Amino acid sequence: MTTLFIISAAAAAIFFISFLVTSGKAAKLAMEKKAREEEAARFRLEERRLKEMATNLKCTLTNLEKESHERSHAFMVLLELARTLGGKVEHEKLPHLLIRIAQQLFDAEELAFFRYNEGRQDLVVFASIGIPPEVANNLIVKLGDGQVGHTAAKRVTMTKEDFQLESNLVKQKLEQTREKGISPVFCIPFIQHDMLLGVVEAGRIQRRTKEERDLLLIYQSLGSMALDNARLFDQLTTKDRLTGLFNRRFFDDRSVTEVNRARRFGHRVSFALLDLDNYLSFIESNGAVAADKLLVRVGGLLAEHVRKIDISCRLDEDKFGVILLETEKPQAVQFAEKIRKIINEDPAIRDQMLSHQQITVSIAVLTFPDDGITIPPLMDRAFKLLAEGQQKGGNLIVSQFPEDGS
Repeated sequence: MTTLFIISAAAAAIFFISFLVTSGKAAKLAMEKKAREEEAARFRLEERRLKEMATNLKCTLTNLEKESHERSHAFMVLLELARTLGGKVEHEKLPHLLIRIAQQLFDAEELAFFRYNEGRQDLVVFASIGIPPEVANNLIVKLGDGQVGHTAAKRVTMTKEDFQLESNLVKQKLEQTREKGISPVFCIPFIQHDMLLGVVEAGRIQRRTKEERDLLLIYQSLGSMALDNARLFDQLTTKDRLTGLFNRRFFDDRSVTEVNRARRFGHRVSFALLDLDNYLSFIESNGAVAADKLLVRVGGLLAEHVRKIDISCRLDEDKFGVILLETEKPQAVQFAEKIRKIINEDPAIRDQMLSHQQITVSIAVLTFPDDGITIPPLMDRAFKLLAEGQQKGGNLIVSQFPEDGS
């Protein structure tokens, strides 16, 4: 029994030891397996993190490359604008150039250059891209009205977000006077020497950039200088670019010369001052392009029917002047009657009018020295009398100039 017990105990001990050894190996294998799985999980996590880093780096490089390209493009566009400052770009062509540059710079599909008329206190479209002609031709904005007029009055660049930051009262007015047919995102006024030279409106912009404000400031500054330079260059010339007649500067200088010559030689010189009736109504109904065609036609009629020795000039928006050399008052009045009839009955002018409109002309005739010896104030009084006559219907000739208050 003792021997059998010993053998059984030894067998149990061997089994127990074998069990411990086996269990230890299993545990070790399990721990090793767990370690390998954890290592694999860490490896997969690291691999995923590296892939994300690679993707982010690729996106960053792509964005940097894109931003670099955009900055390079913006630089080249601004350089083109800067080059115009050193050139002799015609004043009439510069607005077209400015909106083309804005189109490239801001990726805009809708652009318009509004020309400011200080006398009428309004803005009309002079050049446009992406706006239907029937909309552009009839777009007239009063100073302070709508987003364009508000920008012109405030004289600071305005973005869509800036308009939203205005007071409720201002926003209400902007909504009530909103321009029809356009959707401004930017409105950029051109100011030089405290003078409003125009406003560019940009809409339907595909993508906004973080450099937007800086680009707007540079564009505004360069555009203002370019417009002012073109304006000053025009002042040095003697011809009106639209009609081809002499301009106001030439008229004023030549008037002094001819009056001095008449005084020296004892003869007379007469002046015919023309002012178109219903011109503002014509613009509102037909647009700025049709108005320009009307002015060109009137200039052409003067060039055709004025004597070779006489001098035809465009004085202002719809005002013209003719210096009639060595002409007495009766002959000057006859000339005015002839020109009035020619303009009133011209088929080309009548074709441009709407059925309910009638473009006529009022003319003042003054003679040196019969009507006075100081011409500038006499001309001012003549235009004042014409304006009073136009309020009563126009289509008249004024040839008597009583002193103010008489």
